Amino acid sequence: MTASEALRQLLQPVLAGWRFQFGRWIDSGKSDRYAVLKPMGGPLAGLVRQPAFSLVLIGSGTDPVMAPENKAQDVIERLLDESGSLVFAQPGEPVYWATDDGRPVAEITINTIINR
Repeated sequence: MTASEALRQLLQPVLAGWRFQFGRWIDSGKSDRYAVLKPMGGPLAGLVRQPAFSLVLIGSGTDPVMAPENKAQDVIERLLDESGSLVFAQPGEPVYWATDDGRPVAEITINTIINR
C-alpha cells in the first residue's frame, strides 16, 4: 500500500459528506464540499519514504467561513490519534484562504513516513 492510499483510507471516514478527490480539484458546483489530497513529494531514504501531502478542504457556497477549518481540526485529531498503516503522520496548522467565488478553504500539510 502506498502512503497516499493509506492516507486516503485513514481520512475517508472523517471526511464523510465531502467529495474526496486526489491530485487536483474538479469543481462540479458550489453546493458540494471537497477534500482534495495532493502529493507534494518528499525525501526517499533507502527503504523509508517520507512523502508529503497537502489536504485542501473546500466548503460549499453556503458554508460558514469556519466549516473547512473545523473539519481540518477533525482531520488533525484523527492523524494524531491514529496513523493507520503509515509509520508516522504529522499534520501542519490549517491555513485559511478562499476560492475566487468566495467559498471558504482550509489547507493542511501532512508529512508522513512509510516503510516499503
